[in-house]
Amino acid sequence: MKNSAPIELRHWADAPYPLIETPKHKKRNNGYTDPYIETASTMCVVHNTLLRGLNSIFVQGPNIQPPADYKDFIGYSLCWHSVVHEHHTSEEDQFFPEIEEAVGEKGLLDSNVEQHRSFQSGLDGFSHYLEGLAGNEASFDAAHLNGIITSFAPALCDHLTSEIRSLLALSKYGDKLPIEDLWSKEGKGTVTAMTKFSALPFFFLNLDVTHEDYLWKDWPPVPGPARWAITHCFTLWHQGYWKFASCDLSGTPQPLFAQHPRG
Repeated sequence: MKNSAPIELRHWADAPYPLIETPKHKKRNNGYTDPYIETASTMCVVHNTLLRGLNSIFVQGPNIQPPADYKDFIGYSLCWHSVVHEHHTSEEDQFFPEIEEAVGEKGLLDSNVEQHRSFQSGLDGFSHYLEGLAGNEASFDAAHLNGIITSFAPALCDHLTSEIRSLLALSKYGDKLPIEDLWSKEGKGTVTAMTKFSALPFFFLNLDVTHEDYLWKDWPPVPGPARWAITHCFTLWHQGYWKFASCDLSGTPQPLFAQHPRG
């Protein structure tokens, strides 16, 4: 959003780490494009969800009410880490190897795995710090957490953008590579692996259905009752976490709970 916008808008979950325009939206095409643009675009939707989650943590941490909000905020932040971990693990264990097998080029996507390694120590520091606060949540230090985020976020953001380009580059393999089928399989595997009452609700409550003029309102292709169960039933566990989410139960952007100092 433009810097001239009111601060209430500027400080939503689209900053400080910017969202990525999907290749499909760049084409200004609301219909089906091709397997590679569709796959890269929905991967981009995933990455934007991760970015909204990270931004919601970075922006709200310094403003939460001590110590009442600390435990829930720490839990919410660890949900983000879980989603990132499951996404990258599934890519490395399933999605990338299956692409390489299909085209007969082992190591084709090694650069993406190497990029994961470039910020892994920062992610580890993020989770170790928060997990280490168990039973001592009152000692939470938002400045320290944001310092950890600042240490790895540039490498993470570079990766989230460059991975979209690497998927588009696979279009040279044409029909030889069933990219959409492999991506669909990977998505189902990731959803299955996500913790049901923490990471899964986190993902859907940071998945903005209005983004790019509602272009992705029906993604992922989850049956309506299942989506409703995730957002309305699975969120009954850890209810305090979800006030920090960037979107409401319908997937519509909501004002951040701790957008400004509270007290």
